[in-house]
Amino acid sequence: MLKGLSRSSMSGKTSHLLYIIVKSVEKAASRLVRDFGELEKLQVSRKGFRDFVTSADRNTETRLVYELSQAFPEYSFLCEESGFIERDSKTMVWIVDPIDGTNNFMRGIPVFAINVAMMDNDDVLAGVTYDPMRGDCFKAEKGRGAYLGNRSRIRVSRREQISEAVVAVHVPQETDLMLAKDGAIIRRTGSVALDLAYLAAGKYDAVVAEDVQTWDIASGRILIQEAGGFMEIKKQQESESYDIIAASSSKLLNYIKSHACNF
Repeated sequence: MLKGLSRSSMSGKTSHLLYIIVKSVEKAASRLVRDFGELEKLQVSRKGFRDFVTSADRNTETRLVYELSQAFPEYSFLCEESGFIERDSKTMVWIVDPIDGTNNFMRGIPVFAINVAMMDNDDVLAGVTYDPMRGDCFKAEKGRGAYLGNRSRIRVSRREQISEAVVAVHVPQETDLMLAKDGAIIRRTGSVALDLAYLAAGKYDAVVAEDVQTWDIASGRILIQEAGGFMEIKKQQESESYDIIAASSSKLLNYIKSHACNF
């Protein structure tokens, strides 16, 4: 049982833990959408533009840390911008990525996400990937399934053949070409988090990415797990980065694994 959560608070489709994550993300997202709308005014000043984006990133992270700490003050944080923030509990850790797809955000491309997950050691207990521009909230909790907003449960597509697959990639072009040669439809979106959420929802069939961080994939891990998908994670040598393959079926994952450079 999670500290701070009663048995009654964990009953029902959405527990208190997941409710807090969703509400915290929604509050942070409202400011981020306003910031996105201001970007066009700053295009003329390169320095001012970059400073503004950095500020938007940090402000979103600060708001998330504040909101989550209000509900669970004893839990620590691992954040993209601030790094590790130690609290009383070193095993229960919030994983926070304020803007996944920062380059898209910087260029006014509305494809980015806010990610928050709760981990107990290496076990992801709950996670949310939120698309501020579309209001899509992909959420999942261990043993309770994956959902898009308050709509019906989401599941992976179960496709097994590469010739039928839509594959989102964040890898060198040679991997793209090998997969495309065998009939895969390739997508490059610039947001690993949204790609993993789309895989969980059955929109994509696989995701291949290199050099990602814990905050890029934590929420995606629980989404794919609860949606019935498969994921392999390989830690890079002498680095805190990871290479991942996620797919709608074990057969498709193994096929892509045999073609991916670092697997």
